[in-house]
Amino acid sequence: MIAFIYELDKIDYHKVRHIFAPIDYQLTIRAVIEGTCPGKVYVDDIDNPNSAFICSCEGNYLAGETDNDSFNVALRDFIVNTIFAGETLWVDEDYLVVCIHPDRWTAKFDVIFETRPPQQLPRKYFTCTELKIDWRAKLPQGFSIHRVDQKFLERTDLEIPEHITNWMRSNWGSVDAFKERGFGFAMVHGNKVVSWCIADCVSGTECEVGIRTHEDYRRRGLATLTTAATVDYCLSSGFTKIGWHSNEENLGSIGTAEKVGFVLTREYIWHYCMVDEATHLAETGMRLFLAEQCKEALECFEKSFAMGDVAYWFYHLAALSAASLGERDTALRYINIAVDQGWTHFEYTMNREEFKILHGTEEWQAVLKRMQEKDDESQ
Repeated sequence: MIAFIYELDKIDYHKVRHIFAPIDYQLTIRAVIEGTCPGKVYVDDIDNPNSAFICSCEGNYLAGETDNDSFNVALRDFIVNTIFAGETLWVDEDYLVVCIHPDRWTAKFDVIFETRPPQQLPRKYFTCTELKIDWRAKLPQGFSIHRVDQKFLERTDLEIPEHITNWMRSNWGSVDAFKERGFGFAMVHGNKVVSWCIADCVSGTECEVGIRTHEDYRRRGLATLTTAATVDYCLSSGFTKIGWHSNEENLGSIGTAEKVGFVLTREYIWHYCMVDEATHLAETGMRLFLAEQCKEALECFEKSFAMGDVAYWFYHLAALSAASLGERDTALRYINIAVDQGWTHFEYTMNREEFKILHGTEEWQAVLKRMQEKDDESQ
């Protein structure tokens, strides 16, 4: 089979608008098509596309005709030879997430993602048309909120996180493009920017925003106030709908959205896989462990460890999986590797039910001692 996939010129992005209309709630798609958000569009036919794949800073989108074997094979080759080979659109992009329509695309994943069967990540989409709180009345003493604009970015008295300008470049193409078309607000305490809410994209009278808070200032309600100030600006500037996306498991993000006035509009699935094959196997093991499929999880972890370096917490999960299966020696081996590589969460480890089969043994006491020593060294 001769497989074909073509990259569209930006002036032709409008040709795929109808293909992605069913997932139009993903505003980034519109922003890419309109040219206000960086991205690339790949199709099966330049003149009359039936299947299309959009790469963007917020994720990837696959839509159109699913029974397009030539396109599916070409898309597989593109993913393997570019994205999985490390030639990603953005620096340090280590995973691929895809939103699909229709759902029957999943029947083609054994071809498109032949080397990396995707995992599912449930997501929630919220919208806001009315502000729920008076952020000015709740602003703590010593804190202030400012528009992130040219004047703000030029302030020499502030520690402005690099994350802010990186966000502007990834979602808008450049800081200048953000200044021209984007918006955002930041909370300041002393000389430090402690929370910031930035527009991800804009299309017509709709926009989407995201939030980030400095780790030393979390769990104080500051993200809620910064987001509320941003929403206040949106609603007073003619925007009729503000969007907010969150992973289902991110209860902090969801709580912030609901306090401000966002309402759950729909639920959807990200299908994701890691660029690095060893990490992808470890992620698959993690999902299997969370689904209480410990035998399959341990098999994935062990394949992953044999392939290359992965994060230390995967060794801790492997230890938990082995302990759940009653494999004491394997559990001890992996918990020791986890500690060697940086695991220091003493209380969490002590309280895990799975590790009770190790309690009272000399080997377990030695592990706990090493964990405490490493924790003391990191203080």
